[in-house]
Amino acid sequence: MTKYGFIGTGNMAKAMIQGLLKSGVQATDILVSSPRSASKLADTWGVLALSPQALIDESNVVVLAFLPNQLTRITNELHFDQQLIISVLAGISLSELQEATHSTEIVRTLPNVNVAINQGLIAFASGQLMAPNAQLFGQFTEKLGESTDLSEDQFTIFSAIAGSGPAFVFKYIKALSQAGINNGLSEEVATNIATKTVLGSAMMLASSDATAQELEDKVASPGGSTRAGLDDLDAENFDDAVKHAIKATMQHKHL
Repeated sequence: MTKYGFIGTGNMAKAMIQGLLKSGVQATDILVSSPRSASKLADTWGVLALSPQALIDESNVVVLAFLPNQLTRITNELHFDQQLIISVLAGISLSELQEATHSTEIVRTLPNVNVAINQGLIAFASGQLMAPNAQLFGQFTEKLGESTDLSEDQFTIFSAIAGSGPAFVFKYIKALSQAGINNGLSEEVATNIATKTVLGSAMMLASSDATAQELEDKVASPGGSTRAGLDDLDAENFDDAVKHAIKATMQHKHL
């Protein structure tokens, strides 16, 4: 039975743990180590709280999920064998991770928050893993969503779209909901309509061979009310606003 260990229990680690639990992994097969919150997670979710080295010794997969500036201090006290090491530390390159852990069985990843519901996107970069660890990594990411192999210099744009993107989508849903409220709907009804509309539209695009532009054109008849709304979005530079938001995100992040 595969044991998954998390050194650090911040928001991303918790999202990944939730995803593993939802995928059917037993709580007792998930090990956590954190000086402040491991015992609380053990009480809440039934996972096992251990010291960092004990966690490593017991785990097949070790996820590094603490603050990036703690890498050297934490790994200096630890010994890794041939376990698969998965890092979610922003801004820490694969070579830096290998140097700090003295291991080549390591994958640098960048997951988004949707791993919590098994719909995550995970960018990864790795060296040549041993076959069993490569298989373990594939199984791990399949439990959480979908993974894509990227060069490390592409992590910044991935983060802007996939990592920050959910916040932008939530903002869009909030704007749609507020428009409904402003025109007489209750907050509950407006939020449900906006949420289900975005969800269904995303699912339609994901299951279709058509492009987003082609589906947009199918919904918007020439001269119709939808086209009037799209024309107004164009007049308000909607596409440019999104591009500017992505650019601002990329300029701020150091990945």
